Amino acid sequence: MKFLFIPVASGVIVKNNKILIGLRAEGDSGAGMWEFPGGKIELNESSESAIKRELREELDIEATVNQKIMKYSHRFKNTIYEISFFEINKFTGSIKKNVHDDLQWIELASLKKYRFISGDLLLIDRILANPALLNGLIVN
Repeated sequence: MKFLFIPVASGVIVKNNKILIGLRAEGDSGAGMWEFPGGKIELNESSESAIKRELREELDIEATVNQKIMKYSHRFKNTIYEISFFEINKFTGSIKKNVHDDLQWIELASLKKYRFISGDLLLIDRILANPALLNGLIVN
């Protein structure tokens, strides 16, 4: 079996000890499921440049990348997504719903209450097990 390979960058945006998640829009793959905002990395684009571009397009913000949290490959059907997750805790602009049906600021402990796309699940498990992975969170 031959697989399509797609590199992706996603942003875990942290503000006031909450994390921003987006509800995938009707008509999109995974519609009705939650995700960390981001998208495909373009040819000759770095993952860090991609997440800044994607957040500008999707949320209308100019983001400062704090750190790469993790990177892993995720297979979904006949596609392998290589996902780079970045923590964002500084940005300028007012967040807008340019591509998502909804946006929510949620507490870390609430992540498991939402139905996420499968590519985000490993990251969620890791940050729930070790919240200190996110420098912008105040861990009690």
